[in-house]
Amino acid sequence: MSEICSREAVPVTIGQLTLYCESFRASANTVLYEQPTVIGGTVITNKCAKAAKLTLAGRIYCGGGDLDVLTEINNMNGSAGYSVVYRGVRFPDCTVQGYTAEDKGDDMLYVTLTLAAVSPAQNAEENA
Repeated sequence: MSEICSREAVPVTIGQLTLYCESFRASANTVLYEQPTVIGGTVITNKCAKAAKLTLAGRIYCGGGDLDVLTEINNMNGSAGYSVVYRGVRFPDCTVQGYTAEDKGDDMLYVTLTLAAVSPAQNAEENA
């Protein structure tokens, strides 16, 4: 049988942590403010871009069996100013919105981090 995809986990640095990212999702939306017109149409009168939501899932190496890395992840919750680079795209000034962590009995901690990115995404080579 042939392999369709054999891409390895991408190392992503967030603060002091290196997450070997196996899954990445980005989503964003804009709130539109609408007003009706006299003839029954709609006019967009204003818009507000919301922060992009980034979800990174993967593994963090936690060596000797201690889960010290979990306290570091927990202390990042709500903190701002993290710059995340994933496959050539930089997301500056991210805020850690939440996380889940699972210990499966090996040397890795399986983590899903949710970040809010207010600043626009950039090419990783720009302003590096």
